[in-house]
Amino acid sequence: AAALGELGRERWHRAGGAPLSAITGVEPWWPDSLPVDFTDVEVGIARTMAGWNGAAEIREIENLFVDQIACARRYIYAESQYFASRRIAEAIAQRLDEENGPEIVVINPLSAQGWLEPVAMDTARARLVAALQHRDKWGRFRIYHPQTIGGQGIYVHSKMMIIDDRTLRIGSANMNNRSLGLDTECDVTLTAAKPEDERCIALIRDGLLAEHLGAPRDAISAAIADGQSLIGCIERFNGQHKLQPYVVPDLSAVEAWLADNEVLDPESAEDRFELTTRRGLLRRLRGFGGTFTER
Repeated sequence: AAALGELGRERWHRAGGAPLSAITGVEPWWPDSLPVDFTDVEVGIARTMAGWNGAAEIREIENLFVDQIACARRYIYAESQYFASRRIAEAIAQRLDEENGPEIVVINPLSAQGWLEPVAMDTARARLVAALQHRDKWGRFRIYHPQTIGGQGIYVHSKMMIIDDRTLRIGSANMNNRSLGLDTECDVTLTAAKPEDERCIALIRDGLLAEHLGAPRDAISAAIADGQSLIGCIERFNGQHKLQPYVVPDLSAVEAWLADNEVLDPESAEDRFELTTRRGLLRRLRGFGGTFTER
């Protein structure tokens, strides 16, 4: 809490606010009605801050995404408002190449909200997912959209990721370029230090899946503990079709160009003013043929 307070005061001052003093003399407090999940654990703080107006660029969140994806053994479970980051897609692609790599499940809304963001975020997602699907020869990558039993879409605004039963990450950063290099973001991450931490992380993941699927959490936990794959577990308990698989849409020429050139989702402050010919969503993740090359 003290470290987050320090970060908050620093950002407030950088934004033009008057300097604030740290709060001191506060006694520990926890509401009696709120169960405690973790005690005596270290929590890491990862940041994004654009390099602009004399401030050094900070891309800790991007590095943490890449490192956590690389370290996964069995499962990556994520919820995000968007899926439009080239760096994250590259990290996932490397794991999909492995014969015994982890399963990767991303919970996403059917479409971004507003009139402009769907053009940027949804078209970028379509092109990245199409490229990843061509790399997914082992069938370990899925994106799902949550909906009610009546078929109404549920908008996902959470930003979290769970790696195996070992790491829990929650914060403000989405899986898009802006969150990794342009916006001001903060994520906190917790790595299990003892068996009870692992059990709690697993229960959080299983509880989220149970809520999305409309199934008992104990049944989800038992299936995963029995060796069921994460994707297999979702398909087994998805009888009410509350999680709909993502289907790559047809893209118009204009939408495809906007996605390829990241016009509305720059990777850094400099990219906002860079000629689009020097940029491109798929400049390393090349196209629908599944070939990833450096330009």
